[in-house]
Amino acid sequence: MDNKREVERKKLHSAIWKIAEDLRGGMEGSDFKNYVLGIMFYRYISENIIS
Repeated sequence: MDNKREVERKKLHSAIWKIAEDLRGGMEGSDFKNYVLGIMFYRYISENIIS
């Protein structure tokens, strides 16, 4: 059971990493990090501000 879970976790990690690499394209890693963190911050703010 644990082995199957570990295999699924590794497959998910690989898929997420590939998606991030595809999205990043030719952008530098640090620029991409700033872009993604900005989006995450904006989402957090927009979901947690009570109008």
